[in-house]
Amino acid sequence: MQSQKRSRKPHVVVLVLGDIGRSPRMQNQSVSLASFLYDKQYPHHYNVTLIGYKGEQCIPSVTHQSNLRILPISPILSNYPRSLFFLTAPLKVLLQIFQLFYILLVCTGTTDAILVQNPPTIPTFPVVWLSCRLKGAKFLIDWHNFGYTILALSIGTTHILVRVAEVMERVFGRKADANFCVTNAMKTFLKDTWGIQAVVLHDKPPESFGPTPINLRHELFQSLSQQLKHCNDLVPWDRHPDTLELTLLTRKWRENNVIHFDLRADRPAVLISSTSWTSDEDFGLLLDALVLLDHHMTSSLPKLLVLVTGKGPEKAFYLEKIAQLRLGRIRIATLWMEAEAYPLLLGSADIGICLHTSSSGLDLPMKIVDMFGCRVPVCAVAFASLNELVLPSINGMIFSDHEELASQLVKLLENFPITAKLDEMRGELASITRWKQHWEDIAGPLIVSLIQS
Repeated sequence: MQSQKRSRKPHVVVLVLGDIGRSPRMQNQSVSLASFLYDKQYPHHYNVTLIGYKGEQCIPSVTHQSNLRILPISPILSNYPRSLFFLTAPLKVLLQIFQLFYILLVCTGTTDAILVQNPPTIPTFPVVWLSCRLKGAKFLIDWHNFGYTILALSIGTTHILVRVAEVMERVFGRKADANFCVTNAMKTFLKDTWGIQAVVLHDKPPESFGPTPINLRHELFQSLSQQLKHCNDLVPWDRHPDTLELTLLTRKWRENNVIHFDLRADRPAVLISSTSWTSDEDFGLLLDALVLLDHHMTSSLPKLLVLVTGKGPEKAFYLEKIAQLRLGRIRIATLWMEAEAYPLLLGSADIGICLHTSSSGLDLPMKIVDMFGCRVPVCAVAFASLNELVLPSINGMIFSDHEELASQLVKLLENFPITAKLDEMRGELASITRWKQHWEDIAGPLIVSLIQS
């Protein structure tokens, strides 16, 4: 077996039963696998096949990696009404089983390991486990959360399907050749509750996330000018004779035929929130905080530009609520950014807002990791394992209700753009560990040893 593996490049399959473009961690896993030197004596890289639904655009490093192939699959029965869940769910699972077996056993060729994202658990765990056994491949699980806790949000904690999902996670988690998880708290739960040994692989920002230079910030906000048109009353638009272009945040000007860019002294502070518009994120909490803040604005506080990115089922509901607000010094804009532009938008913000609450209390939101990578301090709503990521008054703040969030924003933004506390937090984020090094230190050697065994 080992001599056969040495005669060809090892092949790793990464499976996401969801939109690949909205699975940044699995994209990062795939890029790391494809770029990792598994044999230092003979510098070779793994061949990697990333399988999942075709939807949002993948990060550039996925599409630029020559030995990383994307194998898109079609969602099955994805647009049925929620009221028909119990009728369509069994058929959907059955069709997914046939689909996954065909993809994994026929379309992927010789495979040395399959790394599967969890959730979803059903039907991926049993299908991937059996496919690995039939192909002689290693069965690897990347635990982002728990399938049974997410299912419980839809059908209740006492439903039999939730119990089935929990048993499936426990049983097949024990059968995996390796388990990765996203927090220390999750590792403890897996070990103490289910007897599963897992390696903690925290999310870390990739190198492409960082503060956005002023010239790129200017270009970005020029490109967003139509989408932000309703926010133009936040700043005056009178031009100095040397000024060539103005945006909400920046000025492009010429002196002695040299082009310069700088930040406007009268610019609004930028808050950014990336949301999935789902029930595990109470967006109303942010709106209530903004209303309270708007009612108590003083001259020492800046006007606010609140940028909200993301797609999800509750977006229309909250857009209607936003339209009904009568805010004086605050404007809210909802945007959808392509993968290449998203880091530039994050890197243009002053404060990030995270409204994620975990269904299990054991995972951590990747959006905070991305914001930290851009050196943007974050105000995040409290839940159990958040203190593994957000350290109050060091790299961000943790709040429990809208009043506490409003109070934190006042404290952080007073006398903007001179903000000593924000600058101190940004300094703490300057030395944050990046994904590539973190993965190569923790996951890379383990996967290599498993495949070579």
